[in-house]
Amino acid sequence: MTATPALRRLLPALAAVALSLAGGIAVPAQAQSPVAVGAPLTGEVVLNRDIEVRIGPGEDARIVMTLKQGKALNALGTPRGTYWTEVAIGGQPIGYVPADSLDPALMVTGRPAVGGEGPRPSKPGSAASQPADASPPHRSAAVVPRVAWDKAAQTPAEGYVVAAVPISATEILTNRKRRGFTLRKGDVVALIGAANGEATLALPAGTRALAPVQGLVGVVAPYPLPGMPPVEPGMLYGIKLGEYVSYAEGLRAWKEFTAGPGSAYRDLPPMVWPVFRKGRLLYEVGVAPFSRLQVDTACGTLAQRGLDCTVIELDTF
Repeated sequence: MTATPALRRLLPALAAVALSLAGGIAVPAQAQSPVAVGAPLTGEVVLNRDIEVRIGPGEDARIVMTLKQGKALNALGTPRGTYWTEVAIGGQPIGYVPADSLDPALMVTGRPAVGGEGPRPSKPGSAASQPADASPPHRSAAVVPRVAWDKAAQTPAEGYVVAAVPISATEILTNRKRRGFTLRKGDVVALIGAANGEATLALPAGTRALAPVQGLVGVVAPYPLPGMPPVEPGMLYGIKLGEYVSYAEGLRAWKEFTAGPGSAYRDLPPMVWPVFRKGRLLYEVGVAPFSRLQVDTACGTLAQRGLDCTVIELDTF
């Protein structure tokens, strides 16, 4: 495995059980958020443990409800001199919770992606300045329309790819019969494996196909994500959390992430995508899509945890 420790270090650390100095009475163990030290949180947050919500900022305040770990909230602020943060659901304040029970939400907000970069001007050597018959460059990851994703996802696979350019492929009909066809730009297909520069694909019709890996891009996620607005025009970004040598290892890392600070993504398709690099098939794990403004916010969240933020640009089809 070639993963960085970033994904593992995202998981909340457990605080040791402390003993009260007055009589040695054990106090309940609590999960200490790694981002609780520093400025109080505001904005979209996620509970890192089960918690009791109180009507005021103190242990003696009446309990108004109990919320489970992973619940998404909005942090409104922390009164000066306290460690209790006022929280809301759907814009409606519900009470106060300990500040260290909150982690910033690493997710796309429910608002349209405003403030993004928009289309970039052409640069020397870019696709717009190349001859018409030149192959346009493509990135190593992409997001695709949900309708295309849903069609491909009917076939179980070890990740999905999209054709960034028209690609000549061969459909395997039987052991002796094969048929040539062209993967059109934007076609999304299931990936079975890859070796020697050739990918084995599973087609919606139930047959398999062979195609060169050049021109195939790993699919991070469909868009729009459930409950999210349509993707706004402009450049989109993702955050890479780790790189793995197999789909199984990447999927295991994804499950660890969504069991912790990435709980908001728990019900979404795994964001584990294939990458073809120097004849090798690798798998990357991350979260996407973000606008420029959103990815900056997400990187700030990772920085609070003392982690680097690996931003990748996404192709959009």
